[in-house]
Amino acid sequence: MYSLLKMLPMMIRLSGDNEEVREQASFVAWRAVAGAQVAYNCIPFRLYQKHLVIAVLDNAWKKQMERLSGQYLFRINSLLGGAYVTFIEFRIDRKTVLESRPPEEKEFEFHHTEEIEAELQSAADQIKDESLREQFLRAAAKCLERNEVGSGEWGVGSGKK
Repeated sequence: MYSLLKMLPMMIRLSGDNEEVREQASFVAWRAVAGAQVAYNCIPFRLYQKHLVIAVLDNAWKKQMERLSGQYLFRINSLLGGAYVTFIEFRIDRKTVLESRPPEEKEFEFHHTEEIEAELQSAADQIKDESLREQFLRAAAKCLERNEVGSGEWGVGSGKK
């Protein structure tokens, strides 16, 4: 990713200082300097006459980001290789922020909880990482579902439906 960021100034120059390229490059630079958590809650919306407009979730985010805007401005322009952004405006736009987020993963419903608890829970309990343990249990539940649909049996141990 770092090598792509280093190419931003060259991309702007090669585009003939195209407005759309500058805008997209400033969006990329914003996401890079903001970091994952800030970029999740503060979405670049538009670059207009060197003013970068960022949609923020609420007033708390707006106030915090305004305090840090000078630092972000410097870091963005450093990545872009010039003063392509002279001001960052933070606007409260909850809808834009929420719509830009990836869809949340749906909760998985475990159908074979008795089989999982009886035969797999002790193995799952040995997995210290909570996320990995959940992935293990999901995979086991899906396997049980597939085996039930495909063969009419669970496929774990010798139990039957």
